[in-house]
Amino acid sequence: MSSIRTIKQIITTEDVMMGEVKVGQPLPTAQVRQISPFLLLHHLGPIQIKPGTNPMDIGAHPHRGFAPVTFVYAGQVEHRDSLGNHQVVSSGGVQWMSAGSGIVHAESVGSDLVAKGGEYEMIQLWINLPQELKMSEPSYQPFDQHQIPFYQDPDQKLRLNVICGTFDNLQGPVKHPNEITAYTLSMEPGATLTIPTDNNWNCILYQLGGETKVSNGTLKDRQLAYFNFDGDMVDIEALKSSRLLFISGAPINEPLAQYGPFVMNRPEELQQAIEDFQTGKMGVLST
Repeated sequence: MSSIRTIKQIITTEDVMMGEVKVGQPLPTAQVRQISPFLLLHHLGPIQIKPGTNPMDIGAHPHRGFAPVTFVYAGQVEHRDSLGNHQVVSSGGVQWMSAGSGIVHAESVGSDLVAKGGEYEMIQLWINLPQELKMSEPSYQPFDQHQIPFYQDPDQKLRLNVICGTFDNLQGPVKHPNEITAYTLSMEPGATLTIPTDNNWNCILYQLGGETKVSNGTLKDRQLAYFNFDGDMVDIEALKSSRLLFISGAPINEPLAQYGPFVMNRPEELQQAIEDFQTGKMGVLST
């Protein structure tokens, strides 16, 4: 018999600085290091970019052992990597990168947005990979909004975009090395939704803006809820116009060793990652 999962904790986002840019960080916190397999969630914006400025010009840097994922809510993200990819993903799209054994990439605000100015908002999510996949082949998957299937209720008060996994017989386009569910949602006041979940998976609901009644609690602007393992459904009711991100996945019950852009199982693997990057074994970014 199905039952509603209750909220274990609600985390209010704190601001941190990434260089000269302020981002919201509900995960990790001093109290919650990870909600496995999810390691980090950064929410930037919404901000207004003045023409000719680029507040998110992040030069070439490496990753190994996890999947850094970017959800673009407004504006453009421009990506280049050592696999030879060069892509601009616009509002409503997603770029899903699995670093695996190692990748070097650079990202910035899209050049069109830099030239013209406008609104910019994105979320970056870090998803851990299990030990057996940490040295797998790296990959990069970009999708624009028109490539992402969506569910919409008859009253058009609700839209759920299926990024990864399935919902209502819709299959998301992202292929992840292990099973992950990821949806972006927009809900108008009065809209309701029930999301089926695996009761052995960790589930996170992040509220970018608005207010929703969620299971046994209320979620407000820039708050993150994660859930107990006591049911197989998450109930959501919009109290205000709301935008949300829902993600879920199986916990990875392995040792965690992390240093900057590298996420491995043992400290010696971190040292090897540093050496491999310094000697060019993760590839180089062409100019």
